Amino acid sequence: MCLPLSLAAQQNKLTVEPVKELTIKPGGTAVETLRVVVEPSFHVNSDKPKDEFVIPLKLTWIRGPLETEYTHYPAAEEIKVGDQMLTVFTGAFNIETEFKAPESSTPGTSMMTGKLRYQACNNQMCFRPATLEIRLPVLFQ
Repeated sequence: MCLPLSLAAQQNKLTVEPVKELTIKPGGTAVETLRVVVEPSFHVNSDKPKDEFVIPLKLTWIRGPLETEYTHYPAAEEIKVGDQMLTVFTGAFNIETEFKAPESSTPGTSMMTGKLRYQACNNQMCFRPATLEIRLPVLFQ
């Protein structure tokens, strides 16, 4: 099991590449691909960890001008840490979200906001859970 580090030692071990504007028509759907990069020698727990006590990776979109149809995470990899097998994400990977625009959408720009919650670990210890804010510009055509 991973041990938490002190707050003073905590740093972000995960970054998200800048999000490009999502263009969508009223009543239409569009897919946003979020590119996530985990620092070398670190991993983050998958969206479906085997152990109920670890913090899963979770992307949550706050209610906004679009409806979230689904969020798709990549296949996790299994690694052995101590005597445990963990399902994790390492390196760079994509999280896809399909959005639907209401029929009543009017042309113009808006913003979707989301939160990416995760816990980064290496083979010796885990950092405290962290949350990154995701801002997605939306252009209604």
